[in-house]
This record gives sequence, structure tokens and C-alpha cells, in this order.
Amino acid sequence: MSLELSRLSLLPALTVIIPPGLCYCHECTGKTIMTRATVVGAGIVGLCTALYLQKSGRQVTLIDPLPPGAGTSSGNAGIISVGSVHPEPMPGIWKEIPEMLLQSQAPVKLRPGYLLPFTPWLMRFLANSSAERSQRSAAAIHALTSRGLDYLLPLARQAAALDLIQQQGSLYVYGRKDQFEKAKRDNAYRERLGANSEIIEGSELNDVEPCLAPGLAGAILNPDAGHTVSPLRLSQALFRLFSQQGGEFIQTRVTHFDRMGNRVTRLEACGYRATDELFITAGAYSKELARLLGSSMLLDTERGYHLLMPQPGISLRRPVLFPPQAFAATMMTEGLRLAGTVEFAGLSAAPDYRRAFDMAVHARRLLPGLEGEGQSPWMGYRPSLPDSLPVISRSPC
Repeated sequence: MSLELSRLSLLPALTVIIPPGLCYCHECTGKTIMTRATVVGAGIVGLCTALYLQKSGRQVTLIDPLPPGAGTSSGNAGIISVGSVHPEPMPGIWKEIPEMLLQSQAPVKLRPGYLLPFTPWLMRFLANSSAERSQRSAAAIHALTSRGLDYLLPLARQAAALDLIQQQGSLYVYGRKDQFEKAKRDNAYRERLGANSEIIEGSELNDVEPCLAPGLAGAILNPDAGHTVSPLRLSQALFRLFSQQGGEFIQTRVTHFDRMGNRVTRLEACGYRATDELFITAGAYSKELARLLGSSMLLDTERGYHLLMPQPGISLRRPVLFPPQAFAATMMTEGLRLAGTVEFAGLSAAPDYRRAFDMAVHARRLLPGLEGEGQSPWMGYRPSLPDSLPVISRSPC
């Protein structure tokens, strides 16, 4: 399954649910008290949401069972995917389903035992792979991601964390000519939407990234993308800013919501806490929280892995993505991080860390100077909807 790997990005698909109701801000009510906003989920999306809520004058509480940024946000490939427009359900994707089921270490894997609960998501995914729907999704993704850095950089600047963000673009590399030709055809999505890209033929590839193996077919450069050299440290810097501005953090789980009519009035998180507004930014765990509010969605999880190479013996100028193998290589402050693959197995199945070490096998072929052994295999849960679009809306209930 050849993916654009948008799910590896620093700003992954998010779920924000704002229960409907009356406006309780002081402009509308005449009150002088600040509107109380609660953000459930303290990954990169929750932190950015909380900071922009503070900018709007709200008193913000952030809740997460883990320390801020310590969940899935800490382990991604660090890519800020400006210019990535391709949805995962693309025309012809159905041909790759047998590989997902039959090859034990396929880059995109569906565990057989998870097929039954996964079927509704898969059916909707295939329905969204028509040319018309995929083009519609691409336009929406472009609208959402094209200004990602415009919104992130001011927060990073205020948090004194600009040194953690680099803007060198990202490079999509294809080893075989047929893969490269298909990628160039699919690149028409970017061109139609006005996203910048540059086709790099194989003979020029080593001028762009000298550490790549010779003889690769070619690549597509996405010049507008950025990346962070430490997703965790970036989240921690944003959290310090949030705290300095009077934000409250509670490290616990949310287990219940109280509603008055169609709005949430308080939530249970190690005691009851009143709130005027509620924002759910809990990634793959948003589905259950939304269910507590009476909302349902076909949200599943793409389990992703990473492997750290502390002394890789090579250096990359920018994140290098290998879509046919479904992983990316990004230079981090701790070394080279190989991050990616997709595994559909739900939230409770044990990790299969062979998938992390398989990335190193591919990487040694594609980056022949790579040295050392991989350390600290990791798995996280990317939220995934069958049209590749996030849920950003008020709760219908």
C-alpha cells in the first residue's frame, strides 16, 4: 500500500468535538468572568488548541492521563506536512487489500483477528477511494494543512522553541520506475490545488540527498513542509508557555460527562469539574469520549512504529519518506528516527516490534551508509478516519 504518509505528520488527524449550546462568553452574557474551557488530550493538537483558546481570552484546563506530549505525539516522524494533500483512499487501493491480509510483514498490515470489527471502517474507506471522493478529500486536506506552519510558528516563537523547527521541505523517494511514474501521475493532485512540488529524476537524487543509495528511480520534493527535531521537546515547550499563561493541567482520565440539555456542564476526572466549553483532542481515544457524549464516528487507529538509530553514521538534510515501504527517516536531536508502517489491530493488541526492526532492514538498503543498531522500538496510535479527513465540528448531540 503506497501511502503519502500524512499520518506521520506532527499535526495528525485530530478530533475536536464542541458540544452545542448557548454562547457563555462575557461579550454575550455581560459577565466579567472568563469562559472556562476544558481540553481533553494533551498531545501536540491539544496543546495548540489550548494555547489558541488562551489567546481568545478563555481560562483553560488541559486533561490527559499522560504528561503533555508524552503519548503518540512524542513518537511520530516530526513532519509538519504542509503540501501533503493525498488521502489514503485513492483509486485502485482495493488491489492492495490481499497483501494487507496475507503478508505478515507488509508495510500496511491488517491483523486477521481484527478483520470483523474493522470491516465497517474498511467498507467506508473503499467507498471513499473513487476519483471524485479522493479529489474532494485532497482539496480539504490542502485547505487544512497549507497554513500549518503559519499557525505553529507563532506559538513556537512565543515558547522560545523556534530552534526545534526546521523548514527544509520533505522528500518522497521511489526505488522502482513504475512506483515513480505512478507518484508523478498522482502528483497532479498537488498541481491542481496549487501546492508546490519538484520532480527529481534519479540521476539528480544524490545531489539533493547524498546519503541515498545510487540507482533509485526518483523523488518528489515537497519544499513547503517543515519538521521538528524533537516532537517531545516541542510539546514540552508549548506546555511551559501554556502554564506560564495561567493554564491548568490535570494528569488523569476523563470518565464521565454531565450534560444539561445539549451542553456539557461538568466532567468527572478525579472529581467533578465544571466547564463552559469542552474540546476533545484525544487522538485515537476520541472515539470513546465522543461516545460518552452520544456521538459516534468511524474512527479507528493506525498503529505506527519507530526505531531510533542514535549514531547513524549519516545525516539527512530533511525528512526522507519512502512511500512504498510506508516509513520516513528524520534526523532528530537523539539520532535518526525511522518512523511509520501501518498496522490495523485496535487499541488493545500487543505491539509487534518486528515491524520497527523491519524498517531498519529497508533503511540499510535505501541509505547504505547507515550504521549502528536500532534502539528503543516504540509504538503509538494514529487516529484514522476512512476518508483521511479529521473531525472538526460541534457534537451533533
